[in-house]
Amino acid sequence: MHFPTAGSPLFRHLRMWHAVSASLVVVAVVAFLVLLPSDGVPAVPNSPCRASGAAHDDAPATPDTDGDGFADLVYENADTENFDVVVVPGSEHGPDHARTTVLTRHDLGVPDRIQTSDDPWQPTVADLDEDGHADFVTGSAAGVLWGGPKGPQAGGPHGRVPLPGSGYHTAPVAGDFDGDGHTDLAVFRDRASNEDPELVVLKGPFKRSGAPARTVEIPSPVHDGATPDLVAGDANDDRATDLALYGSPWDPPLLFTGGARTAAGLSKDPERLPEGENVVFGDFDGDGRHDVAVGRSFVDSYDEVDTPHRRGQVRVRYGKEPGKWVTLEGGGFKEGFGTGLAAADFNGDGCDDLAVQLTKKKETGDARIEVLRGGSEHGLGSKPWRATKRSVPGDDGPIDGTLIAAHDWDGDGKAEMALLGGDRWWITDGTDRDEASFPVAPSKNQGS
Repeated sequence: MHFPTAGSPLFRHLRMWHAVSASLVVVAVVAFLVLLPSDGVPAVPNSPCRASGAAHDDAPATPDTDGDGFADLVYENADTENFDVVVVPGSEHGPDHARTTVLTRHDLGVPDRIQTSDDPWQPTVADLDEDGHADFVTGSAAGVLWGGPKGPQAGGPHGRVPLPGSGYHTAPVAGDFDGDGHTDLAVFRDRASNEDPELVVLKGPFKRSGAPARTVEIPSPVHDGATPDLVAGDANDDRATDLALYGSPWDPPLLFTGGARTAAGLSKDPERLPEGENVVFGDFDGDGRHDVAVGRSFVDSYDEVDTPHRRGQVRVRYGKEPGKWVTLEGGGFKEGFGTGLAAADFNGDGCDDLAVQLTKKKETGDARIEVLRGGSEHGLGSKPWRATKRSVPGDDGPIDGTLIAAHDWDGDGKAEMALLGGDRWWITDGTDRDEASFPVAPSKNQGS
């Protein structure tokens, strides 16, 4: 499973949303925030969902860093001088906090001169050197910690992907953008040191030094001053990864299709998607083809403008009807339905469901998550069939857990979602039951 994001409004406000202490900025990631269908899940009787199809067979690998068959939870703890990458291994009981590994700046090979900033960093998990083991790409320095049979380890070999110029704030995202079977990386460079903003694609395979086979620079498709988020998926079922850019205050989400006859493998001109603040890919109707969902909450990114008196919405384009967008409204008026999205199969029927976050104010930490069931007659159902909310006490009132990711961390064929609030993680199936719950900061006796 692949799911990327980079500097989205959700993450830009983690400090305010979750009231993390001033010395700790927490960024949660699990390789990518696009969540594709799980492999090997049997279809349930009378369900339109298929256990095997193009969307399932072509789904990127799950973030299983140690190769034990369970997806792992990977996130960063960072302040202005230091940062650690934390790996919580998956198990038959979900993420196993007792076996947490902490990789320090030194372990990751990130130079001391590279400092964190207000923009969060997130590691990317991908097999760059094609040795069959997951590697970590960390931070705006694009440092690479190479994996092995037990995953990326402290003291293991590391390199650095050479990014042209400067002005990077997040790790690159991974995908096979030209469809040649090699993993590529894509990253956005904003205006810094008088350099022009651009989209940079680094073609695989990668050498152990971190050097790509080729680097392609594409002029920025968004307005000057925007730093869009990147998310990868397959929107047209051609087995080449497509790349969506979203989060610009002046541009709609844009979609570059992969497999094009260009130097980068991406289409020359991007498609304009419906207005919205986030994008995910999934197979919601179970026909084996990928679908695209765009969330639009109408809540201001910085809560500086009152939310209009209307419901938020998710617009969906199904692979079987590429020219048609279906609009689903949810929640109450001004409740912010659509501030966060994650696609995954929460009931194990072979179809992706869609977890949708509702947030009235993005900087106040109020949130709940509703799940729309996939596999209905037309795809996603319009009414939630699961709803959940988690809270911890805060100085100014309860701090709600926000939707960060979704994966099948316990290997039972049904995905769970990861919620982050204050200093706590919750791993839940979308009901009141927690599969796991543990603090963000690892205990002192845990480490690399």
